[in-house]
Amino acid sequence: MTENTENKNKEISKPFKKLKGAKRNTDRRKDDTMSALDRQLEKQEQENRKANVIAATDPELHGKTRFEMRSMEIITALLAALIGSFATVCIMLPNGLTFGGLTGIANIVQTLTGWNFSLIYYALTFLVALTVWICLGFRELRKIILMSVSYPTIMALLELTGYQFITEDKLLAAVFTGVVIGVSNGLTFKAGFSSGGTDSLAKVIKYKRLPHLGINDITFSINTLIVIVSALVYGLNIALYAVITIYVSMKVGQAVMYGLSTKIVELDIIPGDPDALTKYIMEELGRGVSSVEVTGEYTGDKRKQLKILCSPRESFLIKRHLAKNDPKSFVAVFGVSSVWGVGRGFSDIRSME
Repeated sequence: MTENTENKNKEISKPFKKLKGAKRNTDRRKDDTMSALDRQLEKQEQENRKANVIAATDPELHGKTRFEMRSMEIITALLAALIGSFATVCIMLPNGLTFGGLTGIANIVQTLTGWNFSLIYYALTFLVALTVWICLGFRELRKIILMSVSYPTIMALLELTGYQFITEDKLLAAVFTGVVIGVSNGLTFKAGFSSGGTDSLAKVIKYKRLPHLGINDITFSINTLIVIVSALVYGLNIALYAVITIYVSMKVGQAVMYGLSTKIVELDIIPGDPDALTKYIMEELGRGVSSVEVTGEYTGDKRKQLKILCSPRESFLIKRHLAKNDPKSFVAVFGVSSVWGVGRGFSDIRSME
Protein backbone atom coordinates (compact mmCIF):
# COMPACT_ATOMS: atom_id res chain seq x y z
CA MET A 1 0.00 0.00 0.00
CA THR A 2 2.80 2.30 0.95
CA GLU A 3 4.76 1.42 -2.19
CA ASN A 4 1.73 2.16 -4.42
CA THR A 5 1.28 5.51 -2.70
CA GLU A 6 4.93 6.39 -3.29
CA ASN A 7 4.63 5.49 -6.98
CA LYS A 8 1.54 7.65 -7.31
CA ASN A 9 3.31 10.54 -5.61
CA LYS A 10 6.23 10.17 -8.02
CA GLU A 11 3.88 10.19 -10.99
CA ILE A 12 2.09 13.28 -9.68
CA SER A 13 5.37 15.09 -8.96
CA LYS A 14 6.73 14.61 -12.51
CA PRO A 15 4.64 17.40 -14.11
CA PHE A 16 5.60 19.70 -11.26
CA LYS A 17 9.27 18.91 -11.79
CA LYS A 18 8.87 19.68 -15.49
CA LEU A 19 7.20 22.98 -14.62
CA LYS A 20 10.01 23.81 -12.21
CA GLY A 21 12.56 22.96 -14.88
CA ALA A 22 10.77 25.10 -17.43
CA LYS A 23 10.61 27.91 -14.88
CA ARG A 24 14.35 27.62 -14.24
CA ASN A 25 15.04 27.78 -17.98
CA THR A 26 12.77 30.81 -18.31
CA ASP A 27 14.50 32.50 -15.36
CA ARG A 28 17.87 31.68 -16.90
CA ARG A 29 16.81 33.25 -20.22
CA LYS A 30 15.53 36.30 -18.34
CA ASP A 31 18.86 36.57 -16.54
CA ASP A 32 20.72 36.36 -19.88
CA THR A 33 18.42 39.02 -21.34
CA MET A 34 18.87 41.27 -18.31
CA SER A 35 22.62 40.77 -18.47
CA ALA A 36 22.63 41.89 -22.10
CA LEU A 37 20.37 44.78 -21.17
CA ASP A 38 22.66 45.73 -18.29
CA ARG A 39 25.66 45.72 -20.62
CA GLN A 40 23.82 47.89 -23.11
CA LEU A 41 22.75 50.33 -20.39
CA GLU A 42 26.27 50.48 -19.02
CA LYS A 43 27.59 51.28 -22.49
CA GLN A 44 24.97 54.00 -22.91
CA GLU A 45 25.88 55.44 -19.51
CA GLN A 46 29.57 55.62 -20.47
CA GLU A 47 28.70 57.32 -23.76
CA ASN A 48 26.46 59.73 -21.88
CA ARG A 49 29.20 60.65 -19.42
CA LYS A 50 31.64 61.17 -22.30
CA ALA A 51 29.11 63.44 -24.05
CA ASN A 52 28.63 65.38 -20.82
CA VAL A 53 32.38 66.03 -20.56
CA ILE A 54 32.58 67.16 -24.18
CA ALA A 55 29.59 69.48 -23.79
CA ALA A 56 31.00 70.98 -20.60
CA THR A 57 34.52 71.56 -21.94
CA ASP A 58 33.82 72.44 -25.58
CA PRO A 59 33.43 76.25 -25.71
CA GLU A 60 31.90 76.07 -29.16
CA LEU A 61 29.71 73.21 -30.37
CA HIS A 62 31.06 69.74 -31.16
CA GLY A 63 34.30 71.25 -32.45
CA LYS A 64 32.63 73.80 -34.73
CA THR A 65 33.45 77.48 -34.44
CA ARG A 66 30.87 80.17 -33.76
CA PHE A 67 31.34 81.40 -37.33
CA GLU A 68 30.49 77.96 -38.72
CA MET A 69 27.42 77.66 -36.52
CA ARG A 70 26.22 81.15 -37.40
CA SER A 71 26.71 80.41 -41.10
CA MET A 72 24.55 77.29 -40.76
CA GLU A 73 21.86 79.31 -39.01
CA ILE A 74 21.83 81.94 -41.76
CA ILE A 75 21.67 79.29 -44.51
CA THR A 76 18.78 77.60 -42.68
CA ALA A 77 16.95 80.94 -42.37
CA LEU A 78 17.42 81.70 -46.08
CA LEU A 79 16.12 78.23 -46.94
CA ALA A 80 13.10 78.94 -44.73
CA ALA A 81 12.51 82.22 -46.57
CA LEU A 82 12.67 80.40 -49.91
CA ILE A 83 10.18 77.75 -48.78
CA GLY A 84 7.79 80.30 -47.28
CA SER A 85 7.97 82.55 -50.33
CA PHE A 86 7.20 79.59 -52.58
CA ALA A 87 4.15 78.72 -50.47
CA THR A 88 2.87 82.29 -50.67
CA VAL A 89 3.61 83.25 -54.29
CA CYS A 90 3.34 79.90 -56.06
CA ILE A 91 0.57 78.14 -54.08
CA MET A 92 -1.53 80.50 -51.97
CA LEU A 93 -2.01 83.49 -54.28
CA PRO A 94 -2.65 81.55 -57.54
CA ASN A 95 -5.39 79.54 -55.80
CA GLY A 96 -7.15 82.64 -54.49
CA LEU A 97 -6.40 81.87 -50.84
CA THR A 98 -5.17 84.05 -48.01
CA PHE A 99 -3.41 83.77 -44.68
CA GLY A 100 -2.84 85.63 -41.42
CA GLY A 101 0.09 87.88 -40.54
CA LEU A 102 1.73 90.30 -42.95
CA THR A 103 0.91 87.92 -45.80
CA GLY A 104 -2.82 88.34 -45.17
CA ILE A 105 -2.51 92.12 -44.84
CA ALA A 106 -0.50 92.38 -48.07
CA ASN A 107 -3.04 90.19 -49.87
CA ILE A 108 -5.94 92.41 -48.74
CA VAL A 109 -4.10 95.58 -49.80
CA GLN A 110 -3.28 94.06 -53.20
CA THR A 111 -6.91 93.09 -53.75
CA LEU A 112 -8.15 96.57 -52.89
CA THR A 113 -5.46 98.53 -54.77
CA GLY A 114 -4.04 96.25 -57.48
CA TRP A 115 -0.46 96.99 -56.39
CA ASN A 116 2.35 94.43 -56.61
CA PHE A 117 2.20 91.91 -53.76
CA SER A 118 5.95 91.72 -53.16
CA LEU A 119 6.31 95.51 -53.01
CA ILE A 120 3.43 95.73 -50.53
CA TYR A 121 5.04 93.02 -48.40
CA TYR A 122 8.38 94.80 -48.60
CA ALA A 123 6.78 98.03 -47.37
CA LEU A 124 5.03 96.24 -44.51
CA THR A 125 8.20 94.48 -43.33
CA PHE A 126 10.05 97.81 -43.48
CA LEU A 127 7.39 99.46 -41.31
CA VAL A 128 7.51 96.57 -38.81
CA ALA A 129 11.32 96.68 -38.68
CA LEU A 130 11.29 100.46 -38.18
CA THR A 131 8.69 100.12 -35.41
CA VAL A 132 10.72 97.42 -33.66
CA TRP A 133 13.90 99.53 -33.90
CA ILE A 134 12.23 102.62 -32.45
CA CYS A 135 10.30 100.85 -29.70
CA LEU A 136 12.54 97.92 -28.72
CA GLY A 137 15.99 98.88 -29.94
CA PHE A 138 18.59 97.51 -32.35
CA ARG A 139 19.04 94.26 -30.44
CA GLU A 140 15.50 93.16 -31.33
CA LEU A 141 15.89 94.50 -34.87
CA ARG A 142 18.83 92.14 -35.43
CA LYS A 143 16.50 89.15 -34.96
CA ILE A 144 14.20 90.13 -37.81
CA ILE A 145 16.35 92.07 -40.28
CA LEU A 146 17.47 89.00 -42.27
CA MET A 147 13.94 87.67 -42.83
CA SER A 148 12.53 91.18 -43.39
CA VAL A 149 14.89 91.61 -46.35
CA SER A 150 15.14 88.08 -47.74
CA TYR A 151 11.42 87.17 -47.65
CA PRO A 152 10.08 89.89 -50.01
CA THR A 153 13.21 89.71 -52.18
CA ILE A 154 12.74 86.00 -52.82
CA MET A 155 9.01 86.58 -53.37
CA ALA A 156 9.80 89.11 -56.10
CA LEU A 157 12.21 86.68 -57.77
CA LEU A 158 9.64 83.87 -57.68
CA GLU A 159 7.03 86.16 -59.21
CA LEU A 160 9.38 86.70 -62.15
CA THR A 161 9.58 82.96 -62.78
CA GLY A 162 5.79 82.82 -63.27
CA TYR A 163 5.57 79.33 -61.72
CA GLN A 164 2.18 78.53 -60.17
CA PHE A 165 0.76 75.45 -58.47
CA ILE A 166 -2.97 75.62 -59.21
CA THR A 167 -5.57 73.03 -58.24
CA GLU A 168 -9.35 73.00 -58.43
CA ASP A 169 -9.54 71.64 -54.89
CA LYS A 170 -9.12 74.68 -52.65
CA LEU A 171 -9.07 72.55 -49.51
CA LEU A 172 -6.07 70.66 -50.86
CA ALA A 173 -4.38 73.94 -51.73
CA ALA A 174 -5.11 75.35 -48.26
CA VAL A 175 -3.64 72.29 -46.52
CA PHE A 176 -0.61 72.22 -48.83
CA THR A 177 0.01 75.91 -48.20
CA GLY A 178 -0.21 75.33 -44.45
CA VAL A 179 2.27 72.45 -44.59
CA VAL A 180 4.85 74.41 -46.58
CA ILE A 181 4.47 77.57 -44.48
CA GLY A 182 4.73 75.44 -41.33
CA VAL A 183 8.04 73.99 -42.52
CA SER A 184 9.26 77.52 -43.23
CA ASN A 185 8.24 78.85 -39.82
CA GLY A 186 9.76 75.86 -38.01
CA LEU A 187 13.10 76.28 -39.76
CA THR A 188 13.06 80.04 -39.09
CA PHE A 189 12.65 79.60 -35.36
CA LYS A 190 15.13 76.70 -35.19
CA ALA A 191 17.71 78.95 -36.82
CA GLY A 192 17.15 81.53 -34.08
CA PHE A 193 15.45 84.19 -36.20
CA SER A 194 12.03 85.83 -36.15
CA SER A 195 9.82 86.24 -39.20
CA GLY A 196 9.41 89.96 -38.52
CA GLY A 197 5.63 89.76 -38.87
CA THR A 198 2.72 90.02 -36.48
CA ASP A 199 4.74 88.32 -33.73
CA SER A 200 7.10 91.33 -33.74
CA LEU A 201 4.15 93.72 -33.66
CA ALA A 202 2.73 91.72 -30.75
CA LYS A 203 6.00 92.11 -28.87
CA VAL A 204 5.91 95.89 -29.37
CA ILE A 205 2.28 96.07 -28.21
CA LYS A 206 3.05 93.96 -25.14
CA TYR A 207 6.01 95.97 -23.92
CA LYS A 208 4.59 99.37 -24.77
CA ARG A 209 0.85 99.09 -24.16
CA LEU A 210 -0.37 95.74 -22.82
CA PRO A 211 2.31 94.23 -20.54
CA HIS A 212 -0.26 92.06 -18.75
CA LEU A 213 -1.03 90.08 -21.92
CA GLY A 214 1.07 87.31 -23.45
CA ILE A 215 2.71 87.70 -26.86
CA ASN A 216 0.89 84.61 -28.18
CA ASP A 217 -2.47 86.05 -27.10
CA ILE A 218 -1.77 89.35 -28.84
CA THR A 219 -0.55 87.60 -31.98
CA PHE A 220 -3.68 85.44 -32.02
CA SER A 221 -5.87 88.54 -31.70
CA ILE A 222 -4.10 90.28 -34.59
CA ASN A 223 -4.39 87.23 -36.84
CA THR A 224 -8.06 86.81 -35.89
CA LEU A 225 -8.72 90.41 -36.93
CA ILE A 226 -6.93 89.82 -40.25
CA VAL A 227 -9.03 86.72 -40.92
CA ILE A 228 -12.25 88.65 -40.11
CA VAL A 229 -11.28 91.40 -42.56
CA SER A 230 -10.45 88.70 -45.12
CA ALA A 231 -13.97 87.32 -44.71
CA LEU A 232 -15.37 90.77 -45.57
CA VAL A 233 -13.09 91.13 -48.61
CA TYR A 234 -13.03 87.58 -50.03
CA GLY A 235 -16.07 85.94 -48.48
CA LEU A 236 -16.57 83.51 -45.63
CA ASN A 237 -15.34 80.41 -47.50
CA ILE A 238 -11.89 81.88 -48.19
CA ALA A 239 -11.62 83.03 -44.58
CA LEU A 240 -12.40 79.50 -43.38
CA TYR A 241 -9.74 78.10 -45.70
CA ALA A 242 -7.35 80.61 -44.11
CA VAL A 243 -8.20 79.21 -40.67
CA ILE A 244 -7.34 75.70 -41.92
CA THR A 245 -4.06 76.94 -43.39
CA ILE A 246 -3.08 78.71 -40.16
CA TYR A 247 -3.91 75.65 -38.05
CA VAL A 248 -1.96 73.26 -40.28
CA SER A 249 1.04 75.61 -40.38
CA MET A 250 1.10 75.80 -36.57
CA LYS A 251 1.09 72.01 -36.17
CA VAL A 252 3.70 71.43 -38.88
CA GLY A 253 5.89 74.19 -37.44
CA GLN A 254 5.81 72.50 -34.03
CA ALA A 255 6.68 69.16 -35.63
CA VAL A 256 9.68 70.72 -37.40
CA MET A 257 10.92 72.34 -34.20
CA TYR A 258 10.34 69.49 -31.77
CA GLY A 259 9.98 66.35 -33.87
CA LEU A 260 7.04 64.10 -34.67
CA SER A 261 7.34 61.64 -31.80
CA THR A 262 7.97 61.82 -28.08
CA LYS A 263 11.65 61.10 -27.47
CA ILE A 264 11.68 62.00 -23.78
CA VAL A 265 9.10 61.38 -21.08
CA GLU A 266 8.84 62.82 -17.59
CA LEU A 267 8.03 60.49 -14.70
CA ASP A 268 6.70 61.87 -11.43
CA ILE A 269 6.93 59.01 -8.92
CA ILE A 270 5.87 58.72 -5.28
CA PRO A 271 7.62 55.46 -4.30
CA GLY A 272 7.47 53.48 -1.11
CA ASP A 273 11.28 53.35 -0.97
CA PRO A 274 12.64 56.47 -2.70
CA ASP A 275 16.27 55.74 -1.82
CA ALA A 276 16.19 52.32 -3.47
CA LEU A 277 14.53 53.69 -6.60
CA THR A 278 16.98 56.58 -6.77
CA LYS A 279 19.89 54.15 -6.54
CA TYR A 280 18.40 51.98 -9.33
CA ILE A 281 17.82 54.93 -11.67
CA MET A 282 21.22 56.54 -11.10
CA GLU A 283 23.35 53.39 -11.02
CA GLU A 284 21.50 51.06 -13.39
CA LEU A 285 20.05 53.52 -15.92
CA GLY A 286 22.57 56.32 -15.59
CA ARG A 287 19.85 58.97 -15.28
CA GLY A 288 19.62 61.93 -12.94
CA VAL A 289 16.83 62.27 -10.38
CA SER A 290 15.27 65.31 -8.70
CA SER A 291 13.17 65.11 -5.56
CA VAL A 292 10.67 67.26 -3.67
CA GLU A 293 8.64 66.65 -0.53
CA VAL A 294 4.89 66.38 -1.06
CA THR A 295 2.02 66.07 1.40
CA GLY A 296 -1.05 63.91 0.92
CA GLU A 297 -3.96 66.12 1.94
CA TYR A 298 -6.22 63.17 2.77
CA THR A 299 -3.82 61.43 5.14
CA GLY A 300 -1.46 64.27 5.96
CA ASP A 301 1.52 61.98 5.24
CA LYS A 302 4.69 63.55 3.88
CA ARG A 303 6.34 61.61 1.08
CA LYS A 304 9.25 62.14 -1.27
CA GLN A 305 8.35 62.60 -4.95
CA LEU A 306 10.96 61.83 -7.59
CA LYS A 307 11.11 63.43 -11.04
CA ILE A 308 12.98 61.71 -13.87
CA LEU A 309 13.49 62.67 -17.52
CA CYS A 310 14.23 59.58 -19.59
CA SER A 311 13.44 57.76 -22.83
CA PRO A 312 10.13 55.86 -23.22
CA ARG A 313 12.08 52.60 -23.14
CA GLU A 314 13.76 53.53 -19.86
CA SER A 315 10.38 54.50 -18.40
CA PHE A 316 9.19 50.92 -18.96
CA LEU A 317 12.33 49.60 -17.26
CA ILE A 318 11.47 51.78 -14.27
CA LYS A 319 7.87 50.57 -14.40
CA ARG A 320 9.03 46.95 -14.45
CA HIS A 321 11.38 47.59 -11.53
CA LEU A 322 8.58 49.18 -9.49
CA ALA A 323 6.12 46.42 -10.37
CA LYS A 324 8.57 43.86 -9.01
CA ASN A 325 9.99 45.68 -5.99
CA ASP A 326 7.59 48.48 -5.05
CA PRO A 327 4.12 47.78 -6.51
CA LYS A 328 2.38 50.37 -4.31
CA SER A 329 4.23 53.24 -5.98
CA PHE A 330 2.31 56.01 -7.76
CA VAL A 331 3.62 57.05 -11.18
CA ALA A 332 2.48 59.88 -13.48
CA VAL A 333 3.88 59.86 -17.04
CA PHE A 334 4.07 62.97 -19.23
CA GLY A 335 5.17 63.28 -22.84
CA VAL A 336 7.84 65.96 -23.34
CA SER A 337 8.31 67.65 -26.71
CA SER A 338 11.99 68.37 -26.20
CA VAL A 339 14.60 68.77 -23.48
CA TRP A 340 17.48 71.21 -23.88
CA GLY A 341 20.46 70.42 -21.71
CA VAL A 342 23.21 67.88 -21.12
CA GLY A 343 22.09 64.27 -21.06
CA ARG A 344 21.36 61.19 -23.14
CA GLY A 345 18.62 61.98 -25.66
CA PHE A 346 18.59 65.69 -24.76
CA SER A 347 19.21 68.47 -27.31
CA ASP A 348 22.26 70.62 -26.82
CA ILE A 349 20.96 74.01 -25.76
CA ARG A 350 23.44 75.65 -28.11
CA SER A 351 22.32 73.62 -31.10
CA MET A 352 19.61 74.24 -33.70
CA GLU A 353 18.46 70.63 -33.34
